[in-house]
Amino acid sequence: MVTLMSRLDELLATVEGYRDAMIEEMTTMLRIPAMGPENGGEGEFDRARFIEGLVRRCGFQEVETYESLDDRVKMKVRPSVIARRRGKSKRTIWFISHMDTVSPGDAKAWTYPPFDGTVADGKLYGRGSEDNGQAIISTLFALRSMMTIEEEPAYTIGAAVVADEEAGSDHGIKFLIEKGLFGEDDIFYVPDAGVPDGSVIEVAEKSIIWLKFRVRGKQVHASTPERGLNALRIGSEMMVELSEHLYGKFSARDQLFSPQASTFEPTKRLANVDNVNTVPGEDIFYMDIRLLPQYDVQDCIDTAKSIAAMFEERSGATIEVTVERVDPAGKASSANGDGAIALRKAIRRIRGIEPTLTGIGGQTCANWFRQAGMEAYVWETCDETAHQVDEYVRIDNLVDDAKVYATLLADLCYPGRFKGPCPDY
Repeated sequence: MVTLMSRLDELLATVEGYRDAMIEEMTTMLRIPAMGPENGGEGEFDRARFIEGLVRRCGFQEVETYESLDDRVKMKVRPSVIARRRGKSKRTIWFISHMDTVSPGDAKAWTYPPFDGTVADGKLYGRGSEDNGQAIISTLFALRSMMTIEEEPAYTIGAAVVADEEAGSDHGIKFLIEKGLFGEDDIFYVPDAGVPDGSVIEVAEKSIIWLKFRVRGKQVHASTPERGLNALRIGSEMMVELSEHLYGKFSARDQLFSPQASTFEPTKRLANVDNVNTVPGEDIFYMDIRLLPQYDVQDCIDTAKSIAAMFEERSGATIEVTVERVDPAGKASSANGDGAIALRKAIRRIRGIEPTLTGIGGQTCANWFRQAGMEAYVWETCDETAHQVDEYVRIDNLVDDAKVYATLLADLCYPGRFKGPCPDY
């Protein structure tokens, strides 16, 4: 049992003592696939049952599972696991992680099987190890260290391990926010992005727009192209001009973000004809847009549609634009809020570095809290292998991140009680 007024290094030693258990629990978890239907899986049901047991093994007595209905998956529900330790205040310090993963892709391309949880050379390999298994294990074991303190914390401490993050969060964090689970004054930590030295805290995200373009021309034999209308040629020309026009019109740069500018990238393209000697009569492609928050999402969509209309008139093809996804960016989290100050202080103490604040083009659960007017901070230490073949997490990062979270919780929930020797640089 950790006593109050003890040295911080005693708390950190407690976390270090969890190293083998962290490896064991994470290895077991990675062997339970948790892919949503968009990634060819049956959902998170089996992994959620494991996580329910894990949070209880970490000392939580108050554990609940919230289930969003989804006919496409096993048991027809998408479960999210919520655990709390009540404090003197209802204000809650939350750690948010997600249990779902993307698919492994070609399993033969992996050095180690993607669902084996292999430990090698100080790393733990497996699909979902970094995204977002590292967050689940490091935060839960940091919270476990808090359970060793008998005195009631100043704030309530909470963990939410959610479903459906990889496909938009409708059955995960958005579902929980709509349930009114969180308070406006709560603080949210979302370990779902980072850099190898842990020097960056993400406080803002760009808006996301996905557009689908369908170009219809006329299919003919390739030897007589004048009799048809080559949808692939028209679509290709439009793709290039559209991207260049959007980059030119929405060209502002914001030094908070990395990259600093909005991005407008053609990505997915569907197959058309099967043989080389046929002019395709249809071309379908997609564009992924990450728009700086200063720009209006609808203005960007309308601009893309106007370019498509111009090509339609110019070429004689029929061009249809479909908005597949729109996620407007929430307001950036405060750099001077309680959550930011505690996190920066903890990183200084454990990592010995002064972190910088940044915005990203990717999306995490933090954006949904920001949209709801809440403060959320994204931080972890990782080699950025998410969604890649041979995804891994460094075991030292797994443990050291838990020490950072334990330190900030000690600072927030037991202010002034844990003394040295780690200086506040």
